[in-house]
Amino acid sequence: MAQAVRNRARGGKKSNTKGGRSAFSSLVRNGVLALSLLVIAVVVANLLLALLTRHGQNKDVPNFIGTTVAEAQSMAQDGRLEIIVNDSLYVPIYAGGVILEQRPSAGRNKVKSGRKIYVTINASHQRSVQVPYVAGYSLRQAKSNLITAGLEIERLEYVEDIASNYVLDQKLHGITIPKDSVVMAPIGSKITLVVGGNSYSTCEVPSLEGMTLREAKSTLWDLGLNVGKVDFVGVDDLAGQNSARVYMQYPEPTTEVSQGARVSFTLRAEE
Repeated sequence: MAQAVRNRARGGKKSNTKGGRSAFSSLVRNGVLALSLLVIAVVVANLLLALLTRHGQNKDVPNFIGTTVAEAQSMAQDGRLEIIVNDSLYVPIYAGGVILEQRPSAGRNKVKSGRKIYVTINASHQRSVQVPYVAGYSLRQAKSNLITAGLEIERLEYVEDIASNYVLDQKLHGITIPKDSVVMAPIGSKITLVVGGNSYSTCEVPSLEGMTLREAKSTLWDLGLNVGKVDFVGVDDLAGQNSARVYMQYPEPTTEVSQGARVSFTLRAEE
């Protein structure tokens, strides 16, 4: 009897040992399986990320300026780019429908396949807008109203008047625009403003260095100065003109000039 009890005890110990080893082996297998699944998941995620972001597929942006939208779309097929028309202008020297500007620009920029290229095309004819009546406004407010309407200042004509730097009259093509009249003009038309002042009023010429054409014009008009001769260096298209910066001007900054004096400047392509 005692021998039988001892034998059963030995058998129970062996069974427990085998069970422990089996549980440990199962735990190891599960750990290896979980680690393998994790590695596979990481690899698959990286592959999907590379596919979605088109990793390593950067392409040069073609130059679409001067082409029609149809021609640009044909050129864009190679790089699987999408042409989006987001604006239009009217420049008489270019044919209707050709692309005037693009973003991103061509050259140094690289984009991935599927990227959208936004372009501005040349309209077949200029859209007309109503010329706002700005007589009675300050020069700054009159300038702002004209620019908002899509118009520009052709020149400032100063006349002796106590209403200093206030607009007394406005002209289109040399003809005075009367109050309460409805006058239409193509976008970009230039309006002459007759401004009150006196022959003794002077101001310092501001520094225009680093300004765009639009910024330089606005700065001069705000001070009661006229835009003189404007030249461009190293600029081939409208987009280049819009991004070019002033690097030379005459008269030089801080020069004392009378109201209505002209300031000329030269712009060059932005580096």
